Amino acid sequence: MRIPLDYYRILGIFPQATDEQIRQAHRDRSVQLPRREYSNQAIQARRQLLEQAHGVLSHPVQKAKYEKQFWQDQASHQEEGENIVPSTSEIEIEPEQIPGSLLILHELGEYELVIKYGESYLQTLPTSSLSLDIDDTATKQRTDTILSIALAYLEISREQWHQAAYEAAALAGSQGLSLLEKNSLFPSIQAEIQAELYKLRPYRILELLAAPLKNKIPRQTGIELLKSMLEERQGIDGKGDDHSGLGIDDFLRFIQQIRTYLTAAEQKDIFMEEAQRPSSVAAYLGVYALIAQGFAQKLPSLILEAKTVLEGLEPRQDVSIEQSIVALLLGQTQVAAQALERCQDQQALNFIREQSKGAPDLLPGLCRYSEHWLQAEVFAHFRDLREKTASLKEYFADQDVQTYLNQLFSPPRPKPQRVTTPEKTPSSRSRLHNNRRYPSYQPLEQGNVALDPVRLPARSLSPVDIRDVRRRKRKQYSPKPDPKPLTQTVSEQSLSLKPSAVQTVPLTTTNPVRQPRRSSKLNLTVVAILGGVGLMALGITWIYKANSPLSALEQGQYSVALHRPLIDIPPADAQMVTATGMLTLEGAQQVVETWLSSKSQAFGQDHNIESLNKILAEPILSRWKRQAQQLQQNQNYWSYEHEVKINSFKPSSNNPNQAVVDANVQEVAQYYQGNRVSRSYNDNLRVRYDLVRQGDRWLIQGIDVIN
Repeated sequence: MRIPLDYYRILGIFPQATDEQIRQAHRDRSVQLPRREYSNQAIQARRQLLEQAHGVLSHPVQKAKYEKQFWQDQASHQEEGENIVPSTSEIEIEPEQIPGSLLILHELGEYELVIKYGESYLQTLPTSSLSLDIDDTATKQRTDTILSIALAYLEISREQWHQAAYEAAALAGSQGLSLLEKNSLFPSIQAEIQAELYKLRPYRILELLAAPLKNKIPRQTGIELLKSMLEERQGIDGKGDDHSGLGIDDFLRFIQQIRTYLTAAEQKDIFMEEAQRPSSVAAYLGVYALIAQGFAQKLPSLILEAKTVLEGLEPRQDVSIEQSIVALLLGQTQVAAQALERCQDQQALNFIREQSKGAPDLLPGLCRYSEHWLQAEVFAHFRDLREKTASLKEYFADQDVQTYLNQLFSPPRPKPQRVTTPEKTPSSRSRLHNNRRYPSYQPLEQGNVALDPVRLPARSLSPVDIRDVRRRKRKQYSPKPDPKPLTQTVSEQSLSLKPSAVQTVPLTTTNPVRQPRRSSKLNLTVVAILGGVGLMALGITWIYKANSPLSALEQGQYSVALHRPLIDIPPADAQMVTATGMLTLEGAQQVVETWLSSKSQAFGQDHNIESLNKILAEPILSRWKRQAQQLQQNQNYWSYEHEVKINSFKPSSNNPNQAVVDANVQEVAQYYQGNRVSRSYNDNLRVRYDLVRQGDRWLIQGIDVIN
């Protein structure tokens, strides 16, 4: 077989080398040994080629004859009378010397030639068992050839990596790894290649996500690679090992880096899924994605979902600014004012107060702050929104937004239900809830430009009003104190998002005396806010940069707690809905627990079937009642024990009076016939609950076991 080598290249010298240089090169090449994985046959074949080259070039007569032929070969190729193009010299070798020649080509960096001639040579060899302990010449030649090809792919991968061609690098490395895996050879080299592929993954993700949005396949590949890294790390702030070499802080910075390559929808899907681990960091990033997509696409249902996630984060970090802005986008100016009261970000508050001078509350400044926050801190981190302008006026002028917010604040009439037993007297809390006043709405106008039917609450509560509301809410629900953090989390210095001390700030500059609720049109100050926010100076952008938790992420300053869930289990008497009638995540937990408790009562020894009325809605209420009545007639019963974990809670995008809860339920049950247990089971189920709001209560109208 002829191989593209010459004696000069075999020794690694130039044709002009002196006799002494030839001897020195031969000595140096002889003491260099290939990787230990090569067989003695391959190493001996390499040595033979070195001796052959040295023998010719060190003998004057043979050298002169070889040089004459060498230079003739170099001048043999000419392109149509233009410059002479040297041709590649070749030498004739025996088949058993091929593994040695591939070794030399590899040492010369001719990796493509190694693959080309190696794969061609493999076609001539018989297939057989490739066990290294079999003393078979063909088998060892095949094994050595496969090794040279795999190592050539590895070196090509490294070259592509250095040239920042990360996908090409991964492809070459994967080809070498696949060849070794297919033939079950050299586990240590497989591990070496795999280790480099793991380290390549972050670079590949960046390259793939940077592709144009129309290139859906490579971008989806990048997202899948990111998800695989997250799974191996056990989350953004997890303790797992993805073998990339990135520590927790480095990976947080990596996540921040790739966010600008992801769209709002992509970030929402990734981070909201990650938030279920649970992960505070993912939940916070998911909030930004929900707000971004909800505001840009005018989908207030996503804003409502962001509000729910923020409620879960509130016990662990200061998210009052975000809560205030979200409440504003939902038209809840009173709730927005309450959130500002808890805010400890003095620079943001100073700006909001400054922009609210002359107004009865902080709403003008909050509107200005919110619009610039959306532009500078939210849209800037999403690939599809960077060039988009954030306009509160356009958002509230959208008909679908208005319809949704009107439904959100207008509770539907409860459906009449037949009750076979007398109703219990409502508690004082129920009476208070049923008699709740809902904000009034009026159209906005600006000069001769009508903005009707944009609708917002007339004004926010005074400080006294808010303190009364918060005092009642604290009495109804006091969250459990956080446990002490584990020692093996991110270092304390890199944990805090914002200072932990909470400062109470006044909401208005006027005398804090309770004032009657107004139901008249919003004053011209608020109108001017929505019409002229864009005229504000851009010099205030530093406020967001200095105080946003995302700026802390850029510096690796993120607060995570791996030893506790995002949301504490509420006490038994926790209120299931907020003051606006919206279901909270704590409320979703209570709905499921109430259902399981009612099920235990209805199917239990006492057969309290009417307990189902307080948690189920048609069409499933009648079905479950019939089953319970049949059990009662047979004088049999069930005994249950349950454990519940809420995976997610999502309001309906079309109707704020509907929601879906995804939960893991462990159910241990025993079936009694008479006083004897006839059967039992212990199931871990994932269940979807379809919820509907009727009056002031959330009921279950559908139950589906997912798996």
